Parts: sequence; structure tokens; C-alpha cells
Amino acid sequence: MSVGLIYLIVAIIAVVLAGIAFYINRGQGGKTFVAFTLLEIVIMAIIGVINGVLGTPNAMIGRFFMTFSGAYGFLAFAAICGGFYIAGPLCGYIIRKPGAATIAETMNGVAQVLSGNPNGVMVLGAGFLQGFMSDVGFAFYGYRKWTLSVLALSGALAPLLQQIPEVYFFGVGDMGISYNLLALVIRMVSGAAYAIILVKPIAHGLAKAGVLRGTAIAKDQSPVATVATGA
Repeated sequence: MSVGLIYLIVAIIAVVLAGIAFYINRGQGGKTFVAFTLLEIVIMAIIGVINGVLGTPNAMIGRFFMTFSGAYGFLAFAAICGGFYIAGPLCGYIIRKPGAATIAETMNGVAQVLSGNPNGVMVLGAGFLQGFMSDVGFAFYGYRKWTLSVLALSGALAPLLQQIPEVYFFGVGDMGISYNLLALVIRMVSGAAYAIILVKPIAHGLAKAGVLRGTAIAKDQSPVATVATGA
């Protein structure tokens, strides 16, 4: 079986997961399409741009790994790829509406291009794909559950489609099926780890600072909401 066929199967799995998430979301009466407020759009743009600007040096480190680490470079790069995926789980957790992760990660890709990411315009498509799959993680729970396990799922799913174009861009398809699947697993673990470690502290820190007023997380953290839930 070729690497190309493997990634075609991965893509089909990702699409099936998205379809299942959409079906579950509809069946449980969850959100499907919800308009964003101006504040939410600004938050998604700011977080996406900041993550994108920080992602450019991360990409340069990845290029360094691939230049000086030989066959292990792409695997080493995979271990720090979780840093590229933070905008999606973070905005999804803060805004709690379908599409928040996708928009934030797309803005991430735009910022990376404008800030000189050495991988060029490819990161635009990569940003959209990782944001879309990050949204799927939240959609599985109807955008109603916000535990660490859900954040981990959102971060882990982010590279499921995103790695496919990179495999051909970096020319590692010839490294074999085991090598490419290992790289994907490392990326998924990295995405989950970054989401678990960073998302809640950043989100709650911003909420306490008062810069997220009017968002879902701010309402959830309000004294009225706390008393109502018995927390």
C-alpha cells in the first residue's frame, strides 16, 4: 500500500468523523450555524494572528530540524507542531460556537504568510484544515462540553488533514508508511498536549483580566452563572 493511498484513507476517515460530528450535533439539538458577534470576530482574528506570528519562528525551527537532523527532522518537527494548533482549541473554548476554531486557524495561516513563514502560501490551506478538524472535536459534544478531554480531542484532530499536503511539500512521502503514520501520531499527541497545557490557563487568565466580556466563557465564569450551577 502506498503512502498516497494511506493518506487518502486518512482523509476519508476525517470526512467521516466530520459527518458523524455533524449528525450528532443535529440529533442532540446542538448548534450548527450561529452568527458571530463583532467582538468574537475580533477575538478570533487577534488570537489567530498572534498564534500565526509565533508560528513563523516555530516553522523556522522545524526547517532547522529537517535540515540538520536528516530522516529524523520531520519527526522532530512533528513534536513541536502542537504550537501551530493552539488558536483553534483556544477560540473554540472561549467562543463556543461552530466555526470559531476554523476561522481562528485560517487567520493563523494568513498571519504566518504575512510574517514570512518559510513554507509560503501552503500554510493558508494547512491553517484551514487544522481549524476544521479542531472544530470537529468540539462538534462531537455539540459545543456543550468543555473538559480537558474535549480540548485534547480538538488539539489531537487538528493535524489529521493538515499533515497531508505537508507530506508532499516536504517530500517525505518516500520515507514509507510507518514513518508517515508515526509523524502523524506524534503531531496528534503534540496537539493534544499543547491544548491540555495551554488552553484553559490562557482562556481563564484573559477572562479574569476582563478582555473577554461578552463571550461564552466570560458568561460561564460570571458570579451569576457560578451560583446557578452550584459551583
